[in-house]
Amino acid sequence: MSIFMSMIAQTPISIAALLAATDLDKLPTSSWLVAGTTLVGGVIAAAVINRLVVRLITGIGGERFAGVVAGRVAAYSVFVLAFIYALNVLNVRVVPLLGALGIGGILLALALQKVVESLVAGVVLHARRPFTAGDTVELDGVTGLVLDVDARTTVLRRLDGVVVRIPNIDVISNHINTLTREPIRRSEVVVGVAYDTDLDEAHRVIVDAVSHLDRVRTDPAPTALLAGFNTSSIDFNVYVWHGSDVPSELAARHDVVLAIHRALAAADITIAFPQVVVWTPGERAPASYTDSEPHVRSTLPLREGVRPKRGPERARSLRFRRSER
Repeated sequence: MSIFMSMIAQTPISIAALLAATDLDKLPTSSWLVAGTTLVGGVIAAAVINRLVVRLITGIGGERFAGVVAGRVAAYSVFVLAFIYALNVLNVRVVPLLGALGIGGILLALALQKVVESLVAGVVLHARRPFTAGDTVELDGVTGLVLDVDARTTVLRRLDGVVVRIPNIDVISNHINTLTREPIRRSEVVVGVAYDTDLDEAHRVIVDAVSHLDRVRTDPAPTALLAGFNTSSIDFNVYVWHGSDVPSELAARHDVVLAIHRALAAADITIAFPQVVVWTPGERAPASYTDSEPHVRSTLPLREGVRPKRGPERARSLRFRRSER
C-alpha cells in the first residue's frame, strides 16, 4: 500500500517536472498554433468518428450499446494520437510522460477494478449475445424480462414488475438461462396414483387428457412416463410442450393440472396422497406376542466339533494365552 501511495505522490511531480524541463517560452508562435489546431482537430475528428462508428454498427444489425463502445474506443484512440502529436510539436518528451501517465492509469484501474470488469463483461455479452432485449432470462437467481444491457449492468423487469439491475460481471460469471431463446419449451408435471391402480389405464387417461388442450403443443406430443414408487403412490412424470414465455408456461401448467384431475376423477382413478394411522388415547394396539416366554436366551453359533471350555480347563487355557503374549 505504501508503494502505491508513493506512486500517487510522485506521479504529478513527474509530469510537472517533464513539462518544466521543456523550454516552452522559447517556442515560436507557429508551434503553438499547430499544436492547438491539432488538438482541436483531434477533438472534432474523434466526435465525428464516434458518431460514424455508432451508426455503422447499428445499421448493419448490431445493438446500440456495442456501437457506443466501439465508437468511444475509436474516438479515444484518435484523440490520444492528436494529443501525442501536439506534444511532439511543442518538443515535449512523450516517452517519460507516457510512463508517468501509465502509473496513474494503473492506480486508476485498480481503484475502478469492479467497474472495469463490468464494462468488459458488457462488451462480452454484446459480442456473444446469449440474450437480447425482450428475452425472458434467469440470471443470478432472478427471472425477468431483459430491458437493457448498459455499460455496467443488465436491467431486468421481474415477473412482479420490479426492475432489477445485475452487474454484468455477475451475469457472465453464473449460469445464463434464456427461456425464450427458442419458440417452445417443455414443462413437467408430476402426478401420483394409488398402488392398486391399473397403470396402463391411468397412462392412457393422462395422455388423452393433456393431448386436447389448446395451450399444449401436439408436436412434440405430450408424454407420460412412470417415474418410480413413492411412499404412498406410483408417480407419473407428464411432459408437455408450450410457448416459451412465462405467461404461456403458467397457463399451460394450469390447464394440464386441471385436465388430469378431471380425467382421473371421471375414470375413478385415485390420486394418491400420504396417509397416517392415528390411535386415540383410550385404545390399545393388539399385542404382537401372545405366547412369549418370560426369559429370552440367545444361542451363539458354534463351529462344528467345538464346545465351550468350563472350569479348570478354561482357566488353564486363559493362562496359556497370556503367557504367549
